[in-house]
Amino acid sequence: MAGLEKHYFGRGNTAVGLYTLYDSILNGLDTVFVIDGRIGSGTSQVLAQLAAAWKDNGWTKHYIHETLDSEQLEGIILEEARIGIVDGNAWSADPVLEGTEIRVIDAAAALRSGFIDDVEARTKDLEQEIAALYAKAYDSFLKTLRIHDEWEKFYIDHLDRERANQITAEFADEYLVPFRSKKANVTRRFLGAATWQGALDYVPNLTENLRTRIFVKGRPGSGKSTMFKKLAKEAEARGIDTEIYHCGFDPNSLDMLIFPELSLAIFDSTAPHEHFPSREGDSILDVYELAIKEGTDEAFAEEIAEIRGRYSASMKHSISILSDIKRIRDEVWSAYDAAVDPAALRAVATQVVRQVDALTNSSV
Repeated sequence: MAGLEKHYFGRGNTAVGLYTLYDSILNGLDTVFVIDGRIGSGTSQVLAQLAAAWKDNGWTKHYIHETLDSEQLEGIILEEARIGIVDGNAWSADPVLEGTEIRVIDAAAALRSGFIDDVEARTKDLEQEIAALYAKAYDSFLKTLRIHDEWEKFYIDHLDRERANQITAEFADEYLVPFRSKKANVTRRFLGAATWQGALDYVPNLTENLRTRIFVKGRPGSGKSTMFKKLAKEAEARGIDTEIYHCGFDPNSLDMLIFPELSLAIFDSTAPHEHFPSREGDSILDVYELAIKEGTDEAFAEEIAEIRGRYSASMKHSISILSDIKRIRDEVWSAYDAAVDPAALRAVATQVVRQVDALTNSSV
């Protein structure tokens, strides 16, 4: 019987650059396999082969998607086995996790002898072009964030902070009830990302098995992220395990909290990750209606519409740069793929499977 699947991102193309949460995601695992080596799409292929090998077993599997192209994987976690597998190009050049055994698997051995120098020479200029485009994309995302800040100000200036604090306190008292005394386990992830195809999120997948889901509605600047930060701090103080999901556009903001022990999620359910209640246990918390001065939308409708238009255009421009990066990177990966021995690549995946079998006393 296949186990549960969780999908999310470990990194983000954000307004502050490439932002990673892998140290938090991998923290606490017993063993982490690092698939090392500059081999184009080879590491993603290994992870895809591993995902296929473990598809039908009973473990809860975390699939960590690549932020540029969500169809590619850059990590897998086998939850009950406390084992992680991560693309070394996506994590750290010198990975260290306290209390975790790191096993480095050399995937570069799958490159055919004598090809690597030629491939590196052919792709050098393309790699430099990709680096320059990433810098351009991050600058564009930052400009987009500054426009978003203009948008937020209308609502920040008309926010009833006392009422907002009251909403947060009432939620904590109603829902964040600890059932045993312990130290909280806190993990940070991204629920969504700005990909080359636009914004993408995994909220439905991450929350589908939870009993209670709170869909927070509102406007930019209506206090949603601030509420989540306060609730995360309160949950930790009460010993409640918390999955904290950062905004894939502005990692300093939070988009969702999941409390697994309470079977509870509360999340920002506005664009670009807008979702609506669909079953029993779902409810809406509209902070605009509850904590923003009545008539704010109407009073500043013209100004807000102009800012929204600039924001949308700037975001589309930023995404178009990621699309250019994807196109050029495909050329680089194609050059490396031509130099990779498919059988040797499959052997890398088999090596990981056998080591995991030995660690878990199981077989696939």
